[in-house]
Amino acid sequence: MSEPPLGPAAKAALAVRIWALLPRVLVGLRRDPLPAFVARLGKAGSRGRPGHSPARLSRAVDRSLRLGGHRPRCLVNALVLYRLLREQGAAAELVIGLPASPKDKDAHAWVELEGVDVGPPPGRSGHEELARFS
Repeated sequence: MSEPPLGPAAKAALAVRIWALLPRVLVGLRRDPLPAFVARLGKAGSRGRPGHSPARLSRAVDRSLRLGGHRPRCLVNALVLYRLLREQGAAAELVIGLPASPKDKDAHAWVELEGVDVGPPPGRSGHEELARFS
């Protein structure tokens, strides 16, 4: 069953939440080791935020943080999505992986709920898990 479309005010409110999280994520990534930062970021619990589906939040993060042809790194997008899901009380997990046959050091990050990839796009996209943070 699909969700009803969001109106302009609700879309704007969600985009503002996403952009408000961006500086926190960028600063946290520079200040702390990743495991400690993810643990702190994940301590959200339900805060009475509207419950959006993981697919809707994933699309919103991808669309809101894209500026023209520029997109933040997958880790930044995944951390913003991770926090939004945790704020809703979801047991989201951040996953970092490499392609099955890596040719370089470039890792990829995505978010999973109960072992299911929820994005942000392109999600897992054939990568093998190296680390999982919940």
